Amino acid sequence: MSDLLDDDLELRIGTLQLSTDNVATNAEAQRPGREKTSGNARSTPVNVPPSSVLSGADSLTSSSSSFADARADGATNAQPETEQEAVQTVYPRYDVPFNRENIKDFFTFRRGVVENAIQECITALLFPEDGEYLGSWLLTEITLWDNEKERIVLLTSRLVMTIKYDFIAMKQLDFKKTYLDDLDTIVIGELVYPPSSLVPERNLRGVRLMWNKGEALPLKTVWNPFSQDVPFITFASHPIYWHKDGGVDERSTYDMEIFAQKLQRAVETAASACCIHHSPIVIQSYVGITSLLHNKTSMGFFKVRGKFSF
Repeated sequence: MSDLLDDDLELRIGTLQLSTDNVATNAEAQRPGREKTSGNARSTPVNVPPSSVLSGADSLTSSSSSFADARADGATNAQPETEQEAVQTVYPRYDVPFNRENIKDFFTFRRGVVENAIQECITALLFPEDGEYLGSWLLTEITLWDNEKERIVLLTSRLVMTIKYDFIAMKQLDFKKTYLDDLDTIVIGELVYPPSSLVPERNLRGVRLMWNKGEALPLKTVWNPFSQDVPFITFASHPIYWHKDGGVDERSTYDMEIFAQKLQRAVETAASACCIHHSPIVIQSYVGITSLLHNKTSMGFFKVRGKFSF
């Protein structure tokens, strides 16, 4: 048996040597910079990971090419080149909020409501000194105390405007401007809780805009649920995103990922010193009974609730 293995090994080595000599001979006959492939040779495809994977979860980057939408990545690789189907835009780990019947109670689910509200906000709140208009969305703001709020978001070349809007009375209630020059960090990734938290995982992605320069929050801010001095904003996709009929364009108004992409391009165009950080976003909630009740009953959204609407 050992003799047979030795003979086989010698035969394989000889074949390998012969093949190498042939390649060297062919390479000498070719011009520099060109390669010749034998008709019997087989090309082995090399799977190159996307740049977002190569950069690592904790890397800092300001390159738009490294912003890969993880929701569509798996679906794209699995499709044959000859038959490219529509790219699925739902991230596999997303827990779809609410159901189809419940989502119909949202006033923003009605046709034309969101479009009219956004147009009203653009006309009334944006001025030439605010910069070039880049886009508008209806997103979910997640507060410091893990409460979900329905917000209109306007993006310009100079600022991000967050608007609280009454979709029942169709009027603006409040708004806040956050200038891109003030941002020092933007975090894009999955929303997670501390290891010791009792709150169930969200399985949801978000984006956080920060301007605290790495400093810890003061206690008067951390323990005050009504504080207006929180130096960051966190957004996630609106629940309607998963239930809206139509294609990608129809749902783009409710998509946090598209907002994050355009925000990153705006920061890069402005040559800001802000860092784009692709990593999990930690929500400092450990028990979260109040926030669980608030979010489960969708108190931060305008909807029909039995005989009442608020």
